[in-house]
Amino acid sequence: MPADIWAKWLDDADREGAALDRQLRVLRSQVRDRVLHKAGLGRGSRVLDLGCGMGFLSLEAARVVGPEGLVFALDSSEGALEELSRRAEKAGLGNIRPRQGDITRLPLEDGAVDAVVARSVLSYVAARGEVLREAWRVLRAGGAISIFEPVLSEEELSLDWGEERFLWIRLRQLLESEHPAYGFKRADLVDAVRQAGFEQVDSFTWHADVTRRFSGEEEALDELESGLPGEFGLAAFWRRHGVSAGETASIARRLAAQSVKPSYRDILPCVYVWGVRGGAGETKER
Repeated sequence: MPADIWAKWLDDADREGAALDRQLRVLRSQVRDRVLHKAGLGRGSRVLDLGCGMGFLSLEAARVVGPEGLVFALDSSEGALEELSRRAEKAGLGNIRPRQGDITRLPLEDGAVDAVVARSVLSYVAARGEVLREAWRVLRAGGAISIFEPVLSEEELSLDWGEERFLWIRLRQLLESEHPAYGFKRADLVDAVRQAGFEQVDSFTWHADVTRRFSGEEEALDELESGLPGEFGLAAFWRRHGVSAGETASIARRLAAQSVKPSYRDILPCVYVWGVRGGAGETKER
């Protein structure tokens, strides 16, 4: 999937949600602030933001580290980095260094940064181990990694599937076996951070209530098409794997019918994971 599609989708989702819901604005701020806090940032810190998009973490990190520090903002989307640069200039932040590149081959020297941060990036790449090993490489000894990821494989949908029960089971199993964002659980992500060489690894799970009421089948089908960007969208994914339009429509109808019931809930576990690169010198308590 083109990187600019992903970056724009994530930015649009942030803006639309924040515009509609004050509580969501607060929750987004809490996500950002917790990720940066667990990274142990201070004045003068050098930070790498993996898959920075249009600056959700980078802009605040730049404020925290001050003019004495630096934020390397890495993304594969040139358009996202251009927008980030515009936002940084508007905010008067001169300590952000946009870098276009691949998160599996970071364009930084060994030990170049004090912290690595990421939000909703590892969920959508298959080579999570490579990304984490590269993050370990560019961190100095005692430097910290801090990430936030939604865990779609553990999403809890409370509804009566009725006649679509076995269809949903089949489609869900397909997601878990082939879709990168559904192919890992919380424990898998924590283990991947440890296997990359990080120490003092810990995690915290936030269960986000993402329950949404649909006005009808069309709106539910649109969510299946565009709830995730581009090729990651569930309807597009199912089509590539031979699922018929009629089967997808059946799922949309059931979602729409059930979403108006008081018992309907959609709970999405989101995990924060943090750790440090071991080595010479003492590490801070976090």
